[in-house]
Amino acid sequence: MQEKSRLLKVRRAFCLALPLLLLTGCPHNQYIVELAPRGSVIERKLEFYCEDGTDTNGLPKYLNFDTNELAEIARLYPPGAVKENGERYVAIGDFRAKMPKDIGGAGAYTNLATTLGSAGFYMERFRGDDDLATRTARRLRAADQFADLIIGWSRMELGRERNYEHLRRFLDNDFRKDVKNLSLYLWLLQISASGKPAAPEEFGVRFGQYLMERGYLKIEDLPEGFCAARNDPEHSRWLTQIMQRTVAAKLGIPKTKPIPASLEFLNNPDRAWKSWEDYLCTTDVYRAKLRHWQKEKVVSELGVFQRRIFGSFSAQSRTNSSPPPGVPGKPQPSEVTDELFKELIDFDLGTDDHVKVRLTLAAAPDHTNGKWDEARKQVLWDEDMERPDGVQRVPTFCYANWSTADEVAQKERFGKVILTGDDLAQYCLWRAALSKSEAAEWDGMLAGLHPGLGLKDRLETFRFSAASAPRSTNSPATDASALARDLILAGLKEKK
Repeated sequence: MQEKSRLLKVRRAFCLALPLLLLTGCPHNQYIVELAPRGSVIERKLEFYCEDGTDTNGLPKYLNFDTNELAEIARLYPPGAVKENGERYVAIGDFRAKMPKDIGGAGAYTNLATTLGSAGFYMERFRGDDDLATRTARRLRAADQFADLIIGWSRMELGRERNYEHLRRFLDNDFRKDVKNLSLYLWLLQISASGKPAAPEEFGVRFGQYLMERGYLKIEDLPEGFCAARNDPEHSRWLTQIMQRTVAAKLGIPKTKPIPASLEFLNNPDRAWKSWEDYLCTTDVYRAKLRHWQKEKVVSELGVFQRRIFGSFSAQSRTNSSPPPGVPGKPQPSEVTDELFKELIDFDLGTDDHVKVRLTLAAAPDHTNGKWDEARKQVLWDEDMERPDGVQRVPTFCYANWSTADEVAQKERFGKVILTGDDLAQYCLWRAALSKSEAAEWDGMLAGLHPGLGLKDRLETFRFSAASAPRSTNSPATDASALARDLILAGLKEKK
């Protein structure tokens, strides 16, 4: 596939000069989640399918959906809930508190109902990894290991240069730090891209500025860099020439002097790559891979020999014998850095899966990271997410909270609707945290409220029977009803 070949060339260039990778692919899964809250339960409808792009009519080119994932989804829904609808599947079920891990991740829903109204809360993580501390440690460790390899490579090729220690000191300090910063910049891009459409563009400019400040690039490199990014063969040496220029500067070679013969290999991408692979072959990691491969090869060859010996004595043995297990090909030197690059840049040739979430509500939510569609009365999320077998990235995340006032009940008690939005949500959270005895006292007091004289006084003087006494003459008595009383009194004052 031509696109895949191009991306492999970009990856090869990254091994030498750390450019930013933008990766694409083809087959992926689509998931559409429709949520409809109904009191303490939420109806969840999941439509899902696998596609490989679209045809000339814009319709999906369907592929078979993974049978193991299909079985797992069916296990999470009521028996018989998963139906096949043409090339797609649909699953419907009601859930309380926890969302099913049907797509991968974790989620929750709750509805807090009171006599004055209710508040709903929904949040869900789709796949990804939220262990930021461990992920940061892995990235930084991979950066250190990559910097160590670069230092070893430089020693092999340039260790005899007069000012080599200057280069080594640069690689061991500034370069090591810059690799870490690149990796963390890429991570920040992933975090910010979903909520900030300009993030990829801004990231490119930000890191370009970073590289210029540290002497890797110059603003004059922009035109040729643009051509190199477009895979123009006339500019294929751009990255290695920048490497050559940087190394020459760290070795103290004046710009007015010709590049020494020892650095000529960096002027040719093929020679530079060959040198890099030659060095990787000398590392302990590659030698361990090679020994493991040789051991498996010997075991496989012995198996073949044994089958031939015993097969020569028995025709039935020859008939029933299965072919020997295959042995993977000889490990390539670049495999030494595969895991490192996976940690550093989340390298992945595949296409992300995609999820759309639609949450139906009576009115716009108070808070959400989705988009409100007034015509559909839905909160909408439309996000890419990693595949189950993909790299561990920051999770796709959806959240919303909303409140619904009981207008009849509030008017009966206060003469008007005074608790809405955040105020009502705070009230519902407060009410749900009361003990049974406190809830009974509070609801009894509310039931006796009516608009008119005395309403404000009854609220101001209410205290739970278990309210604590003041600890000293300078500290007032505490009472759990303070938050609710303040919210209602503020509402009465503001909405006269």
